[in-house]
Amino acid sequence: MFPQYLQLLFLGGSILLALILSRGATLLKTPLIVGYIIAGALLGPDLLGMLSPNQIKSLDIVNLVVLSLIGFGIGGELRFKELQKLGKSIISIVIFEALGAFLLVGIASALILKSIPMGLIFGSLASATAPAGTVEVIKQYKAKGEFTTTLYAVMGLDDILALLLFTISLPISIILMTGSKSGGEVSILHALEHAGLEVLFSVVAGVLIGFIMVPVAKLIHDRVSLLLLSIGIILINCGISEYFHLSPILLNMTMGIVLVNRSKITARKIFSTLGDWTPPMYVWFFALIGTRLDISLIMKYSFLIIVYIVARSLGKWTGTFIGSTISKAPAKIRNFLGLALMSQAGVAVGLALAASKVMEKAGFHLQAVQIISVITATTFIVMVVGPIIAKIALFKSGETNVSD
Repeated sequence: MFPQYLQLLFLGGSILLALILSRGATLLKTPLIVGYIIAGALLGPDLLGMLSPNQIKSLDIVNLVVLSLIGFGIGGELRFKELQKLGKSIISIVIFEALGAFLLVGIASALILKSIPMGLIFGSLASATAPAGTVEVIKQYKAKGEFTTTLYAVMGLDDILALLLFTISLPISIILMTGSKSGGEVSILHALEHAGLEVLFSVVAGVLIGFIMVPVAKLIHDRVSLLLLSIGIILINCGISEYFHLSPILLNMTMGIVLVNRSKITARKIFSTLGDWTPPMYVWFFALIGTRLDISLIMKYSFLIIVYIVARSLGKWTGTFIGSTISKAPAKIRNFLGLALMSQAGVAVGLALAASKVMEKAGFHLQAVQIISVITATTFIVMVVGPIIAKIALFKSGETNVSD
């Protein structure tokens, strides 16, 4: 059991250490979240050892809440009128960047591990993009414009496609590895049905809750009450997502879309009040990513990790470039949007954990360890480098409103 005093020491210590290190990040002209991640790494098992891996897992509720907040925030940026101006470019970019990462990482992993099933799994995990780091960079530099709107939309839709690719790839991989052709928990048709229902129910729940939230929020005028309403609904959404095995990002994103399109003024007030409450949550989220640093695993799977990162980055950028070119998107989107899609965190780690459990259950212990080790290591590395690259992309787009 995780002692309460250790919980409090970590939560308080990570905020203070992140505050100090974020000042250093400012001096080095890197995004603040790099400091948060390094703070977590210092407090994690491999360095100061304040937390053990099991104790880190006990704080997973922080990840769930922050992913929900991120989903809600992304939804709040997706106004139908602005999306209509962007047209088909969003769909084209999402399909090509996700499939680009899926194919390049899948092929590279299959060649290195000499296993098509493992290639399918790693490819599907690589297709997911973590919005958390990029969203924080967008906020820090107050980016706004066509490039930023497109980036929000792509990040919002990206994880839906990643979820579908993963839910299809995992059972196919198990079937290929075991020689099974049908039936039970690894049925491909069952997996497709499950993925479709998860997306459908997440969207339906988000729409219904959003339509209930809007008229209630309109009746509230003071910031404290509006903050309590918003937090209460988001936490309830977390509970609903966990109980019914829905996507917290997709559910809350849908609710945010309904809110901002039904009442732009109410949405602005809600997001303004949430901005006063969320900073500590984001510090803990990124600090917990930092605690996953495992130097021994990075050394053990160093070649696979390097190939994974290079192939995923190339797939994201190339896919975005192709999708943007086909849809005739502006040059700044075509050239720089792919650079802002490098981050990988919550969704990929969550799917990797799910894949490793299925592998263990099927008797493939080595493959289970490989999956969780590589994704954890690459997540740590990419979450340090990704926000820096995203910052460069935002400045290149000309949409930042804060000097470097």
